[in-house]
Amino acid sequence: MLVLAELTPKAKREKVVKLISELGSFDGYDIPHSVLGMPAVLPIAIAETVRHVQPDKVVIVNQRLYDVNELFVASLSLTAKYTGFWITFTIGDLPKIGKPVDHLSSERAVMVAKSVNPEVKAGMMVSTRRGRGAVEERVNFPADFFLVLNFANEDWLKPFASRLIPYVLVETEKNREIVREIKQPTFKEEEVGNLLGELEGSGYMGAIISTLGDEEALKRVSKVI
Repeated sequence: MLVLAELTPKAKREKVVKLISELGSFDGYDIPHSVLGMPAVLPIAIAETVRHVQPDKVVIVNQRLYDVNELFVASLSLTAKYTGFWITFTIGDLPKIGKPVDHLSSERAVMVAKSVNPEVKAGMMVSTRRGRGAVEERVNFPADFFLVLNFANEDWLKPFASRLIPYVLVETEKNREIVREIKQPTFKEEEVGNLLGELEGSGYMGAIISTLGDEEALKRVSKVI
């Protein structure tokens, strides 16, 4: 089972290099794209930095679809082949600068990506808040994997586990206020080791550890996986 760290983009390359050097026990990284629609360093730039420093790691680049069209998705798919990363497509939050493109669905983006690069690993988001029926319908789409939001280790997800990579949100003293604001299921730091064992036993494809900006906690988790 893959155990990945959520790697928030930084504006300085040396800070990215330093952080990933301290997270080497993870199998790779998931890189978000312009969280909350705010400007940020593009995930593909962070992916290239990771690939240069740690060439064997799995890297998942998240791509917002509110900002792009088919040409960009096709080019991103070719870039994935060049750099060696996976792609997760998500509609995302409305952009804080400019107008949304509002043109592509995640399903369409996966199809476009695979049409120009059949070998690309292309996935989508799925949220347990939509309910079991909606989740089952979504995971029947032929994407390579699905990142699971609002994950609370529900038993009904297990039949699809081999294609699921849930976000495991870790609550800490530092991020407690953020946790209260987002109102999503979280796990205590001391629970992570046992939880990952359960997920592996249930056949999950992987898990993404998110400490919601608490990098010191992410470093601590890296020592117990």
